[in-house]
Amino acid sequence: MHSQSSSDKPTYKTLPQMLRAVVESERHHAFAYKENNQWRYLATDRFRDQVADLALALRKIGLQKGDTVAIISQPSPQWLMMDLAVMVAGGVTVPIFAHIASDIFEYQLEDAKIAWCFVAGDEQWELVTESKNKWKGIINHNLHKEGDDIYTLSMMLKVGAQERADHPTLYHDLREAVKPEDLATIIYTSGSTGMPKGVCLSQWNIVSQLHAAAERFPLDTDADKALSCLPLAHVFERMVMYFYISRGISITFADDIQNVGVLLREVQPTTVTMVPRLLEKVYASILKKAQEANFFKRQIAQWAFSEAHENDPISARDTWSFQIADNLVYGKLREALGGNLKYIIVGGARLSPDLQRFFLNIGLPLFVGYGLSEASPVIAANYPGHNRIDTVGPVFPDIEVKLGEGDEILARGPNIMQGYLNLPDKTADVIDEDGWLHTGDCGKFEDGFLSITGRIKELFKTSNGKYVAPVPIEQKICESPVIDMAMLIAEGRKFVSCLFFPDQETLEQLKLDTDSTHLKNVEFFESEFMRDRMEKLLETVNNELNHWEQVRKYKFIDEVPSIEGGELTPTMKIRRHIIEEKYANVIEDLYKEADA
Repeated sequence: MHSQSSSDKPTYKTLPQMLRAVVESERHHAFAYKENNQWRYLATDRFRDQVADLALALRKIGLQKGDTVAIISQPSPQWLMMDLAVMVAGGVTVPIFAHIASDIFEYQLEDAKIAWCFVAGDEQWELVTESKNKWKGIINHNLHKEGDDIYTLSMMLKVGAQERADHPTLYHDLREAVKPEDLATIIYTSGSTGMPKGVCLSQWNIVSQLHAAAERFPLDTDADKALSCLPLAHVFERMVMYFYISRGISITFADDIQNVGVLLREVQPTTVTMVPRLLEKVYASILKKAQEANFFKRQIAQWAFSEAHENDPISARDTWSFQIADNLVYGKLREALGGNLKYIIVGGARLSPDLQRFFLNIGLPLFVGYGLSEASPVIAANYPGHNRIDTVGPVFPDIEVKLGEGDEILARGPNIMQGYLNLPDKTADVIDEDGWLHTGDCGKFEDGFLSITGRIKELFKTSNGKYVAPVPIEQKICESPVIDMAMLIAEGRKFVSCLFFPDQETLEQLKLDTDSTHLKNVEFFESEFMRDRMEKLLETVNNELNHWEQVRKYKFIDEVPSIEGGELTPTMKIRRHIIEEKYANVIEDLYKEADA
């Protein structure tokens, strides 16, 4: 069994108490965010006061202890303010992704008995007001909507400021009344295999992670600054955000995920959290620029990239070839990403070891971790001085991990959820009598480093009785710039096939380069150029696989999977059962063709 312990940690045990500790940090630019294409800044003391005013206003308009409040908005300081204010007021926040399928939205509202809502954004307002839910109150920001039980954020702040003046000790009393065991939030799982489940996390579940993170990733209040580019409804980013606030560092919110490259250069952050999908996009962008360079620069880049993909990140640094590659290529890549990064922390899904090696070799401080919503979320993470490729690092402080039947990863500690909302049977399925969380992931330990070797439920069994792990194969296929997403078909089938979802921008460029703009996409997919390209791609991928894992057939799907259409979870994972239902005829045709 592997575990980590710690001492001399801060004493706060709830997020409202953590706010009390933040008073020592006074930063004029504690938060930076864009509003109407203009940068706005919020100081620490202003943020703290507005949390207090919102908490008092929520109580004034009728929020009771234990009431659930939905937050549906793009990331912003106001998102965090409302989140923390609800907790201070004794409520429970339910973060909802800003882009969500309406049926899942309705399910979450009913399941969590949500009657209060904070909303920002026209699209989100439409979702809320078209809902069949009976709202007790809707607070909106920058939408200027008013009416019965509809409040603007500015109105709420005025109400709260008056309450604070009239009752000077009330905020303090509310804040201190929140207990470590109190339910803090209900976070819904991605729903990649069915309807999402509500994960119930207590105040101490979350705060224990802040103390652990402070040990692993020290931050300097004066020198460090963060860029936030993931949704705050994502448990990983939300925990990290609390961590930043607890350490008193400034946070810049990305206004658009597409602008991350620009913002890295502009903000020059020292820390950023990413999911593999975002890193894959960064890599694709780097690769594309290298391929578009003149012949001489392209040759140098190809050589340097090859070195970065193949060499060991530790020993390579002492070689003359690394020094040349660093001077000519890697240094420029680091500068293009701001040149100031101290931590790039990656979680949320598996990152290809090849990409991990590449980024470490070009000198980026990449640290891969592992966790899940049910663990608040971190179970293990690489960190400075303890960083190994193709692992998710040592176990996080104060958490125990052991391997159960079939090498399933079991975790126990202060971060493990209270249970699934309204689902006692499913809770009992994953948390045993001794408090061990059964993650559903398989792993192994080597020298104290945990590696993920597969997922129990994400193993396909072919009709020949052979097992296929789809995710690593799909990731390898998606390294091709023309493939945005790939989904393997293998369960109960006699061979492996795959659906390809093309990257539309790359597709248009390829049609332009091959004088094929007159062809429809479906015609271009069948062209000799594309067939040849895909055959070479599959040959490369298949060469590294056992014969029963090799992709024998594929089909391009000329539709973009979306969250709204139900094909993707809000965290951009494929909902396999939905895709299989939607393209059942296409899949059947692949196997009929093979039989013909």
